[in-house]
Amino acid sequence: MSQPALIRRLKRTMTALGAVAAFAVSATALSFAPAAVERQDDAAHWRALASSYVETSGLEGAEAPAVIEFASFQVEADHEVGARITARSLDDLRSFDASHLDTARQAARERQCLAEAIYYEARSEGFSGQAAVAEVVLNRVRHRAYPDTVCDVVYQGSERSTGCQFTFTCDGSMAIPPYGRGWEQSQLVAEHALMGFAQPMTRRATHYHTTAVDPYWNDSLVRTRRIGTHVFYRFPNRSERQLLIREREA
Repeated sequence: MSQPALIRRLKRTMTALGAVAAFAVSATALSFAPAAVERQDDAAHWRALASSYVETSGLEGAEAPAVIEFASFQVEADHEVGARITARSLDDLRSFDASHLDTARQAARERQCLAEAIYYEARSEGFSGQAAVAEVVLNRVRHRAYPDTVCDVVYQGSERSTGCQFTFTCDGSMAIPPYGRGWEQSQLVAEHALMGFAQPMTRRATHYHTTAVDPYWNDSLVRTRRIGTHVFYRFPNRSERQLLIREREA
């Protein structure tokens, strides 16, 4: 294998490995020195998970740092084995306090809310379609017109029978809890997006709808692109807004 090809393979593996490893860390509730991480043969298990994730997600050419650090271990690229996991010294954790637990709990809630949006809105889509839905949620978090947390964005208006921002939160879809491979994939895509590995693809979209409907509100927005069965839109700038008004009045 050529050097450039090896580097690309390592980057793809590290990208997927970062998403899988971060999800595992949150699930183990900040276990500082797990015995499994200290054993070098456990790295083979992580590599297998990473390879499986790359094959199912369709990731290609994603950029990733050479070293990814977590609370109890770090993952770094290795030219011979693909990725190496090493335990970190407990000296690195001397500054840990209760506020970090609150941060971890909040991160877990945000990941859960984003995964639910992906699952209920786009579980039948491929990786790109699911990542695009996640991107819209995160674009809203960054936009001044919306709440500043993932959960608040996803569940905005869910207390009403109509007017919820994401249909699944008020149409009864959640009566059936998420399950199976679709839910596992949604959690991985959510982690991937929250870690910043996903490449922008919706062109700053804050809205979308399926191709099966034509909602009234899309006339006031700028269409950006279609991905899978979803059409994406963003807010217009001043000149675009005037043009849209003239078109509606024509």
